[in-house]
Amino acid sequence: MGTPARSGFPARANGRLDAFLRRHLPPEVYDAVRAYEPCIVVSDSENHTFKYVVLSDRLIYLTENPPKSIRRAVALRDVVAIDLIDDYPEFLSSPDREINQHIRIIYSSTILKKECEKSKGVRKFLVPFHYAKAKKKVKEENNGSVFWGGKEPRSLNESSLRSEEKIKHFSQLKSELILKDNTLRKILCLITELKVAAQKNFILKRLFWKTSDLFSFLVNKLREYLPESRDKNALGNQRQRADELVACIEILQTLGLMFRETETESSRLNTLAAKKGTLFNLLVILISEPQIPKSCPMFDIQLVADSTLGEMSFDAKLQKLILEYTDTATALLYEILLVFQQGNLGLGSSKFAISWMMSFLQSCPPIITFLASIVKQVVKGLSASFQLLSPCKAVLLYQQLYILKSCLQYSKTLAEYIRNDYREEFRYFIHMPALEKRLPLCYPITQPTTQLFHEVLKLVEQ
Repeated sequence: MGTPARSGFPARANGRLDAFLRRHLPPEVYDAVRAYEPCIVVSDSENHTFKYVVLSDRLIYLTENPPKSIRRAVALRDVVAIDLIDDYPEFLSSPDREINQHIRIIYSSTILKKECEKSKGVRKFLVPFHYAKAKKKVKEENNGSVFWGGKEPRSLNESSLRSEEKIKHFSQLKSELILKDNTLRKILCLITELKVAAQKNFILKRLFWKTSDLFSFLVNKLREYLPESRDKNALGNQRQRADELVACIEILQTLGLMFRETETESSRLNTLAAKKGTLFNLLVILISEPQIPKSCPMFDIQLVADSTLGEMSFDAKLQKLILEYTDTATALLYEILLVFQQGNLGLGSSKFAISWMMSFLQSCPPIITFLASIVKQVVKGLSASFQLLSPCKAVLLYQQLYILKSCLQYSKTLAEYIRNDYREEFRYFIHMPALEKRLPLCYPITQPTTQLFHEVLKLVEQ
Protein backbone atom coordinates (compact mmCIF):
# COMPACT_ATOMS: atom_id res chain seq x y z
CA MET A 1 0.00 0.00 0.00
CA GLY A 2 1.24 3.49 -0.83
CA THR A 3 1.43 6.32 1.67
CA PRO A 4 -2.15 6.31 3.01
CA ALA A 5 -2.67 9.98 3.72
CA ARG A 6 -1.65 10.98 0.21
CA SER A 7 -5.07 10.08 -1.13
CA GLY A 8 -6.68 12.90 0.79
CA PHE A 9 -5.72 16.05 -1.09
CA PRO A 10 -8.01 17.25 -3.87
CA ALA A 11 -5.06 17.85 -6.19
CA ARG A 12 -1.61 16.29 -5.86
CA ALA A 13 0.22 18.68 -8.11
CA ASN A 14 2.99 19.54 -5.65
CA GLY A 15 4.69 16.50 -4.20
CA ARG A 16 7.37 18.58 -2.50
CA LEU A 17 4.86 20.65 -0.57
CA ASP A 18 2.87 17.54 0.29
CA ALA A 19 5.95 15.83 1.72
CA PHE A 20 6.88 18.97 3.64
CA LEU A 21 3.43 19.20 5.23
CA ARG A 22 3.58 15.54 6.17
CA ARG A 23 6.89 16.08 7.96
CA HIS A 24 6.08 19.34 9.73
CA LEU A 25 2.44 18.93 10.74
CA PRO A 26 1.13 16.58 13.45
CA PRO A 27 -0.49 13.50 11.85
CA GLU A 28 -3.99 14.51 12.93
CA VAL A 29 -3.50 17.99 11.43
CA TYR A 30 -2.03 16.68 8.18
CA ASP A 31 -4.94 14.28 7.76
CA ALA A 32 -7.36 17.21 8.21
CA VAL A 33 -5.80 19.46 5.53
CA ARG A 34 -8.54 20.39 3.07
CA ALA A 35 -6.56 22.08 0.30
CA TYR A 36 -3.52 24.16 -0.55
CA GLU A 37 -2.92 26.73 -3.27
CA PRO A 38 -0.22 29.16 -4.42
CA CYS A 39 -0.60 32.78 -3.40
CA ILE A 40 1.27 36.09 -3.37
CA VAL A 41 1.65 37.78 0.02
CA VAL A 42 1.66 41.56 0.49
CA SER A 43 2.31 42.94 3.99
CA ASP A 44 4.46 45.45 5.87
CA SER A 45 7.36 43.03 5.83
CA GLU A 46 6.79 41.28 2.49
CA ASN A 47 6.28 42.69 -0.98
CA HIS A 48 4.61 40.33 -3.46
CA THR A 49 6.21 37.20 -2.02
CA PHE A 50 5.21 33.91 -3.62
CA LYS A 51 3.98 31.47 -0.97
CA TYR A 52 1.46 28.72 -0.38
CA VAL A 53 -1.72 29.01 1.66
CA VAL A 54 -2.84 25.81 3.37
CA LEU A 55 -6.37 25.26 4.69
CA SER A 56 -6.97 22.78 7.50
CA ASP A 57 -10.10 22.11 9.53
CA ARG A 58 -9.15 24.71 12.16
CA LEU A 59 -6.41 26.96 10.80
CA ILE A 60 -5.08 28.70 7.72
CA TYR A 61 -1.32 28.30 7.33
CA LEU A 62 1.31 30.03 5.21
CA THR A 63 4.54 28.49 3.97
CA GLU A 64 7.33 29.62 1.62
CA ASN A 65 8.07 28.52 -1.90
CA PRO A 66 10.00 26.28 -1.70
CA PRO A 67 8.65 25.42 1.76
CA LYS A 68 11.05 25.92 4.67
CA SER A 69 8.80 26.69 7.63
CA ILE A 70 5.07 26.84 8.27
CA ARG A 71 3.20 29.39 10.38
CA ARG A 72 -0.36 29.59 11.61
CA ALA A 73 -1.96 32.63 10.04
CA VAL A 74 -5.67 32.56 10.98
CA ALA A 75 -7.73 30.43 13.33
CA LEU A 76 -11.07 29.67 11.67
CA ARG A 77 -12.86 30.12 15.00
CA ASP A 78 -11.78 33.76 14.94
CA VAL A 79 -13.32 34.50 11.52
CA VAL A 80 -16.17 37.00 11.81
CA ALA A 81 -16.84 37.79 8.13
CA ILE A 82 -15.92 36.60 4.64
CA ASP A 83 -16.34 38.86 1.60
CA LEU A 84 -15.69 38.42 -2.11
CA ILE A 85 -13.61 41.35 -3.40
CA ASP A 86 -14.45 42.51 -6.90
CA ASP A 87 -11.10 43.71 -8.20
CA TYR A 88 -8.14 42.71 -10.36
CA PRO A 89 -4.58 42.19 -9.09
CA GLU A 90 -2.51 44.79 -10.90
CA PHE A 91 0.68 42.76 -10.62
CA LEU A 92 -0.72 39.88 -12.73
CA SER A 93 -1.18 39.86 -16.46
CA SER A 94 -4.05 38.36 -18.43
CA PRO A 95 -5.43 35.75 -18.36
CA ASP A 96 -4.28 35.14 -14.76
CA ARG A 97 -5.69 38.50 -13.70
CA GLU A 98 -9.18 37.62 -14.91
CA ILE A 99 -9.48 34.15 -13.43
CA ASN A 100 -8.49 35.13 -9.89
CA GLN A 101 -10.92 35.42 -7.01
CA HIS A 102 -10.09 37.56 -4.00
CA ILE A 103 -11.72 36.61 -0.75
CA ARG A 104 -11.32 38.86 2.28
CA ILE A 105 -11.43 37.18 5.67
CA ILE A 106 -11.96 39.51 8.63
CA TYR A 107 -10.99 37.92 11.91
CA SER A 108 -10.54 38.83 15.55
CA SER A 109 -7.67 36.94 17.11
CA THR A 110 -8.34 35.42 20.52
CA ILE A 111 -4.67 34.56 20.79
CA LEU A 112 -3.60 38.16 20.26
CA LYS A 113 -6.35 39.67 22.36
CA LYS A 114 -4.45 42.65 23.73
CA GLU A 115 -3.13 43.71 20.35
CA CYS A 116 -6.55 43.27 18.76
CA GLU A 117 -8.16 45.47 21.39
CA LYS A 118 -5.77 48.24 20.40
CA SER A 119 -6.81 47.81 16.76
CA LYS A 120 -10.56 47.60 17.51
CA GLY A 121 -10.49 43.82 17.70
CA VAL A 122 -10.46 43.17 13.97
CA ARG A 123 -7.70 42.08 11.62
CA LYS A 124 -7.97 41.54 7.88
CA PHE A 125 -6.49 38.78 5.80
CA LEU A 126 -7.17 38.56 2.09
CA VAL A 127 -7.14 34.93 1.01
CA PRO A 128 -7.60 33.91 -2.62
CA PHE A 129 -9.20 30.48 -2.59
CA HIS A 130 -10.67 29.03 -5.74
CA TYR A 131 -10.22 25.90 -7.79
CA ALA A 132 -8.35 27.15 -10.83
CA LYS A 133 -4.57 26.99 -10.93
CA ALA A 134 -3.38 30.56 -10.83
CA LYS A 135 -1.21 32.87 -8.76
CA LYS A 136 -3.05 34.77 -6.09
CA LYS A 137 -2.68 37.70 -3.69
CA VAL A 138 -2.80 37.68 0.08
CA LYS A 139 -2.77 40.99 1.94
CA GLU A 140 -2.44 41.48 5.69
CA GLU A 141 -3.42 44.70 7.43
CA ASN A 142 -3.16 46.20 10.94
CA ASN A 143 0.14 46.76 12.72
CA GLY A 144 2.11 44.10 10.86
CA SER A 145 1.89 40.35 11.44
CA VAL A 146 2.18 38.42 14.69
CA PHE A 147 2.04 34.63 14.38
CA TRP A 148 3.12 31.68 16.46
CA GLY A 149 5.42 28.96 15.14
CA GLY A 150 4.62 25.37 14.28
CA LYS A 151 5.44 22.33 16.40
CA GLU A 152 8.51 20.19 16.06
CA PRO A 153 8.51 17.97 12.94
CA ARG A 154 6.87 14.58 13.33
CA SER A 155 8.39 11.49 11.79
CA LEU A 156 7.00 10.17 8.52
CA ASN A 157 6.60 6.73 10.05
CA GLU A 158 4.40 8.10 12.85
CA SER A 159 2.17 9.94 10.37
CA SER A 160 1.82 6.88 8.12
CA LEU A 161 1.09 4.66 11.10
CA ARG A 162 -1.69 6.94 12.33
CA SER A 163 -3.24 7.05 8.85
CA GLU A 164 -3.01 3.28 8.44
CA GLU A 165 -4.80 2.79 11.74
CA LYS A 166 -7.66 5.01 10.60
CA ILE A 167 -7.89 3.23 7.26
CA LYS A 168 -7.96 -0.13 9.04
CA HIS A 169 -10.70 1.11 11.39
CA PHE A 170 -12.78 2.39 8.49
CA SER A 171 -12.36 -0.84 6.51
CA GLN A 172 -13.43 -2.88 9.50
CA LEU A 173 -16.54 -0.74 10.08
CA LYS A 174 -17.42 -0.91 6.41
CA SER A 175 -17.09 -4.69 6.18
CA GLU A 176 -19.20 -5.18 9.31
CA LEU A 177 -21.89 -2.78 8.12
CA ILE A 178 -22.58 -4.47 4.81
CA LEU A 179 -23.06 -7.95 6.31
CA LYS A 180 -26.42 -9.28 5.21
CA ASP A 181 -27.47 -10.80 8.55
CA ASN A 182 -27.02 -7.61 10.59
CA THR A 183 -29.81 -6.71 12.96
CA LEU A 184 -31.16 -3.15 13.04
CA ARG A 185 -29.59 -2.62 16.46
CA LYS A 186 -26.20 -3.80 15.18
CA ILE A 187 -26.43 -1.47 12.19
CA LEU A 188 -27.33 1.43 14.49
CA CYS A 189 -24.27 0.77 16.69
CA LEU A 190 -21.94 0.58 13.68
CA ILE A 191 -23.38 3.74 12.09
CA THR A 192 -22.93 5.60 15.37
CA GLU A 193 -19.34 4.40 15.61
CA LEU A 194 -18.69 5.56 12.04
CA LYS A 195 -20.21 8.98 12.74
CA VAL A 196 -18.20 9.54 15.90
CA ALA A 197 -14.98 8.42 14.20
CA ALA A 198 -15.60 10.75 11.22
CA GLN A 199 -16.24 13.66 13.59
CA LYS A 200 -12.79 13.14 15.11
CA ASN A 201 -10.83 12.24 11.97
CA PHE A 202 -11.42 13.96 8.65
CA ILE A 203 -9.62 11.18 6.77
CA LEU A 204 -12.65 8.93 7.35
CA LYS A 205 -14.75 11.34 5.30
CA ARG A 206 -12.26 11.02 2.46
CA LEU A 207 -12.34 7.24 2.72
CA PHE A 208 -16.15 7.30 2.71
CA TRP A 209 -16.25 9.04 -0.67
CA LYS A 210 -13.32 7.16 -2.17
CA THR A 211 -15.74 4.46 -3.35
CA SER A 212 -19.50 4.55 -3.77
CA ASP A 213 -20.47 1.29 -2.07
CA LEU A 214 -20.98 2.65 1.46
CA PHE A 215 -22.94 5.68 0.21
CA SER A 216 -25.20 3.36 -1.81
CA PHE A 217 -25.56 0.99 1.14
CA LEU A 218 -26.75 3.72 3.50
CA VAL A 219 -29.24 5.14 1.02
CA ASN A 220 -30.60 1.66 0.27
CA LYS A 221 -30.91 1.03 3.99
CA LEU A 222 -32.97 4.20 4.29
CA ARG A 223 -35.23 2.98 1.49
CA GLU A 224 -36.01 -0.13 3.55
CA TYR A 225 -37.67 2.00 6.22
CA LEU A 226 -38.73 5.22 4.49
CA PRO A 227 -41.22 6.59 3.86
CA GLU A 228 -42.76 3.32 5.09
CA SER A 229 -41.19 0.15 6.42
CA ARG A 230 -40.88 -2.87 4.15
CA ASP A 231 -41.37 -4.99 7.25
CA LYS A 232 -45.14 -5.40 7.52
CA ASN A 233 -44.84 -6.05 11.26
CA ALA A 234 -43.74 -2.43 11.72
CA LEU A 235 -47.04 -1.13 10.32
CA GLY A 236 -48.70 -1.77 13.69
CA ASN A 237 -45.72 -2.08 16.01
CA GLN A 238 -44.89 1.28 17.55
CA ARG A 239 -41.73 0.07 19.29
CA GLN A 240 -40.30 -1.41 16.10
CA ARG A 241 -41.17 1.67 14.08
CA ALA A 242 -39.51 3.88 16.69
CA ASP A 243 -36.33 1.79 16.43
CA GLU A 244 -36.38 2.13 12.64
CA LEU A 245 -36.77 5.90 12.84
CA VAL A 246 -33.89 6.19 15.32
CA ALA A 247 -31.66 4.24 12.91
CA CYS A 248 -32.76 6.37 9.95
CA ILE A 249 -32.03 9.60 11.84
CA GLU A 250 -28.55 8.29 12.67
CA ILE A 251 -27.94 7.42 9.01
CA LEU A 252 -29.08 10.88 7.87
CA GLN A 253 -26.84 12.55 10.45
CA THR A 254 -23.90 10.44 9.27
CA LEU A 255 -24.55 11.30 5.62
CA GLY A 256 -24.83 14.98 6.54
CA LEU A 257 -21.47 14.77 8.29
CA MET A 258 -19.89 13.15 5.22
CA PHE A 259 -21.20 15.95 2.98
CA ARG A 260 -20.09 18.71 5.35
CA GLU A 261 -16.68 20.28 4.65
CA THR A 262 -15.84 17.88 1.82
CA GLU A 263 -16.30 20.38 -1.02
CA THR A 264 -12.65 20.04 -2.07
CA GLU A 265 -12.80 16.26 -2.32
CA SER A 266 -12.98 15.31 -6.00
CA SER A 267 -13.92 11.76 -5.01
CA ARG A 268 -17.21 13.07 -3.60
CA LEU A 269 -18.26 14.58 -6.92
CA ASN A 270 -17.12 11.45 -8.75
CA THR A 271 -19.18 9.22 -6.47
CA LEU A 272 -22.29 11.39 -6.71
CA ALA A 273 -21.96 11.66 -10.49
CA ALA A 274 -21.58 7.88 -10.80
CA LYS A 275 -24.53 7.28 -8.50
CA LYS A 276 -27.04 9.89 -9.68
CA GLY A 277 -29.89 7.42 -9.27
CA THR A 278 -28.89 6.83 -5.65
CA LEU A 279 -28.61 10.57 -5.05
CA PHE A 280 -32.08 11.23 -6.45
CA ASN A 281 -33.50 8.34 -4.41
CA LEU A 282 -32.04 10.08 -1.37
CA LEU A 283 -33.67 13.37 -2.35
CA VAL A 284 -37.09 11.68 -2.57
CA ILE A 285 -36.56 10.15 0.86
CA LEU A 286 -35.61 13.50 2.38
CA ILE A 287 -38.76 15.29 1.21
CA SER A 288 -41.13 12.41 2.05
CA GLU A 289 -42.85 12.29 5.44
CA PRO A 290 -42.17 9.03 7.32
CA GLN A 291 -45.24 6.91 7.94
CA ILE A 292 -46.06 5.68 11.44
CA PRO A 293 -48.67 3.24 12.78
CA LYS A 294 -52.18 4.59 12.28
CA SER A 295 -53.05 4.18 15.94
CA CYS A 296 -50.75 7.08 16.86
CA PRO A 297 -52.77 10.19 17.73
CA MET A 298 -51.50 13.70 16.99
CA PHE A 299 -50.05 15.67 19.88
CA ASP A 300 -49.34 19.29 20.51
CA ILE A 301 -46.12 19.83 18.59
CA GLN A 302 -44.56 22.19 21.14
CA LEU A 303 -45.32 19.87 24.08
CA VAL A 304 -43.80 16.96 22.19
CA ALA A 305 -40.73 18.98 21.23
CA ASP A 306 -40.13 20.07 24.83
CA SER A 307 -40.51 16.58 26.31
CA THR A 308 -37.85 13.91 26.78
CA LEU A 309 -38.17 10.44 25.28
CA GLY A 310 -37.93 8.81 28.70
CA GLU A 311 -41.13 10.40 30.02
CA MET A 312 -43.29 9.96 26.93
CA SER A 313 -45.66 7.29 25.67
CA PHE A 314 -44.71 5.50 22.46
CA ASP A 315 -47.27 7.57 20.58
CA ALA A 316 -45.59 10.78 21.70
CA LYS A 317 -42.12 9.28 21.12
CA LEU A 318 -42.99 8.60 17.52
CA GLN A 319 -44.22 12.15 17.05
CA LYS A 320 -40.99 13.50 18.58
CA LEU A 321 -38.93 11.24 16.31
CA ILE A 322 -40.84 12.56 13.30
CA LEU A 323 -39.89 16.10 14.32
CA GLU A 324 -36.24 15.11 14.76
CA TYR A 325 -36.27 13.27 11.45
CA THR A 326 -37.68 16.31 9.64
CA ASP A 327 -34.99 18.59 11.08
CA THR A 328 -32.25 16.10 10.16
CA ALA A 329 -33.62 15.63 6.64
CA THR A 330 -33.74 19.42 6.22
CA ALA A 331 -30.08 19.72 7.25
CA LEU A 332 -29.01 17.01 4.78
CA LEU A 333 -31.09 18.49 1.95
CA TYR A 334 -29.31 21.79 2.60
CA GLU A 335 -25.91 20.07 2.23
CA ILE A 336 -26.97 18.50 -1.08
CA LEU A 337 -28.27 21.87 -2.30
CA LEU A 338 -24.78 23.26 -1.70
CA VAL A 339 -23.32 20.55 -3.96
CA PHE A 340 -25.57 21.62 -6.82
CA GLN A 341 -25.07 25.30 -6.06
CA GLN A 342 -21.29 24.89 -6.27
CA GLY A 343 -21.69 23.12 -9.60
CA ASN A 344 -23.85 26.01 -10.73
CA LEU A 345 -21.05 28.43 -9.81
CA GLY A 346 -18.41 26.46 -11.66
CA LEU A 347 -16.73 25.32 -8.45
CA GLY A 348 -17.80 21.72 -8.76
CA SER A 349 -18.64 19.23 -11.45
CA SER A 350 -20.36 20.55 -14.56
CA LYS A 351 -22.72 17.59 -14.17
CA PHE A 352 -24.43 19.33 -11.25
CA ALA A 353 -26.61 22.42 -11.53
CA ILE A 354 -29.10 23.83 -9.04
CA SER A 355 -31.76 24.33 -11.73
CA TRP A 356 -31.51 20.65 -12.62
CA MET A 357 -32.04 19.63 -8.99
CA MET A 358 -35.02 21.97 -8.65
CA SER A 359 -36.52 20.58 -11.82
CA PHE A 360 -36.34 17.11 -10.30
CA LEU A 361 -37.75 18.19 -6.94
CA GLN A 362 -40.72 20.03 -8.42
CA SER A 363 -41.66 16.82 -10.27
CA CYS A 364 -41.88 14.91 -6.96
CA PRO A 365 -45.34 15.18 -5.32
CA PRO A 366 -43.98 15.04 -1.72
CA ILE A 367 -42.17 18.36 -2.22
CA ILE A 368 -45.41 20.30 -1.66
CA THR A 369 -45.98 18.75 1.77
CA PHE A 370 -42.30 19.19 2.61
CA LEU A 371 -42.31 22.91 1.76
CA ALA A 372 -45.52 23.35 3.73
CA SER A 373 -43.77 21.78 6.71
CA ILE A 374 -40.76 24.11 6.28
CA VAL A 375 -42.95 27.23 6.18
CA LYS A 376 -44.89 26.01 9.20
CA GLN A 377 -41.69 25.46 11.17
CA VAL A 378 -40.35 28.90 10.23
CA VAL A 379 -43.61 30.50 11.35
CA LYS A 380 -43.57 28.59 14.63
CA GLY A 381 -39.95 29.51 15.21
CA LEU A 382 -40.56 33.24 14.71
CA SER A 383 -43.95 33.79 16.31
CA ALA A 384 -45.75 33.64 19.65
CA SER A 385 -42.60 33.54 21.77
CA PHE A 386 -39.89 35.95 22.78
CA GLN A 387 -37.49 33.19 23.78
CA LEU A 388 -34.18 33.36 21.90
CA LEU A 389 -33.37 30.57 19.48
CA SER A 390 -30.77 28.06 20.60
CA PRO A 391 -27.62 27.78 18.44
CA CYS A 392 -28.90 24.54 16.85
CA LYS A 393 -32.30 26.09 16.09
CA ALA A 394 -30.61 29.16 14.63
CA VAL A 395 -28.60 26.96 12.25
CA LEU A 396 -31.74 25.03 11.33
CA LEU A 397 -33.56 28.29 10.58
CA TYR A 398 -30.75 29.31 8.24
CA GLN A 399 -31.00 25.95 6.44
CA GLN A 400 -34.77 26.24 6.13
CA LEU A 401 -34.48 29.74 4.68
CA TYR A 402 -31.79 28.58 2.25
CA ILE A 403 -34.08 25.84 0.95
CA LEU A 404 -36.94 28.32 0.53
CA LYS A 405 -34.67 30.77 -1.28
CA SER A 406 -33.46 28.05 -3.67
CA CYS A 407 -37.03 27.06 -4.50
CA LEU A 408 -38.06 30.70 -5.01
CA GLN A 409 -35.01 31.49 -7.12
CA TYR A 410 -34.60 28.41 -9.30
CA SER A 411 -38.06 26.87 -9.66
CA LYS A 412 -40.87 28.89 -11.17
CA THR A 413 -43.40 26.22 -10.19
CA LEU A 414 -42.34 26.03 -6.55
CA ALA A 415 -41.97 29.82 -6.32
CA GLU A 416 -45.56 30.31 -7.46
CA TYR A 417 -46.73 27.71 -4.95
CA ILE A 418 -44.93 29.43 -2.05
CA ARG A 419 -46.16 32.89 -3.05
CA ASN A 420 -49.76 31.85 -3.66
CA ASP A 421 -50.25 29.56 -0.68
CA TYR A 422 -48.20 31.33 1.99
CA ARG A 423 -48.48 35.01 1.21
CA GLU A 424 -50.39 35.63 4.44
CA GLU A 425 -47.79 33.77 6.54
CA PHE A 426 -45.05 35.98 5.13
CA ARG A 427 -47.14 39.09 5.66
CA TYR A 428 -48.11 38.52 9.30
CA PHE A 429 -45.58 36.11 10.82
CA ILE A 430 -42.41 35.82 8.71
CA HIS A 431 -41.01 39.34 8.85
CA MET A 432 -37.81 41.07 9.94
CA PRO A 433 -38.92 42.29 13.42
CA ALA A 434 -39.89 38.73 14.35
CA LEU A 435 -36.45 37.49 13.29
CA GLU A 436 -34.62 40.20 15.23
CA LYS A 437 -36.43 39.22 18.45
CA ARG A 438 -35.36 35.57 18.18
CA LEU A 439 -31.74 35.74 16.97
CA PRO A 440 -29.07 36.92 19.44
CA LEU A 441 -26.54 39.34 17.97
CA CYS A 442 -23.70 37.34 19.51
CA TYR A 443 -24.36 34.35 17.23
CA PRO A 444 -21.95 34.27 14.25
CA ILE A 445 -24.80 33.01 12.08
CA THR A 446 -27.10 35.95 12.89
CA GLN A 447 -25.73 38.30 10.23
CA PRO A 448 -25.83 35.80 7.32
CA THR A 449 -29.28 34.63 8.45
CA THR A 450 -30.57 38.20 8.46
CA GLN A 451 -29.22 38.74 4.95
CA LEU A 452 -30.72 35.46 3.74
CA PHE A 453 -34.03 36.33 5.40
CA HIS A 454 -34.10 39.65 3.56
CA GLU A 455 -33.45 37.87 0.23
CA VAL A 456 -36.27 35.39 0.84
CA LEU A 457 -38.74 38.17 1.67
CA LYS A 458 -37.72 40.04 -1.48
CA LEU A 459 -38.24 36.93 -3.64
CA VAL A 460 -41.66 36.32 -2.09
CA GLU A 461 -42.71 39.90 -2.84
CA GLN A 462 -41.75 39.48 -6.50
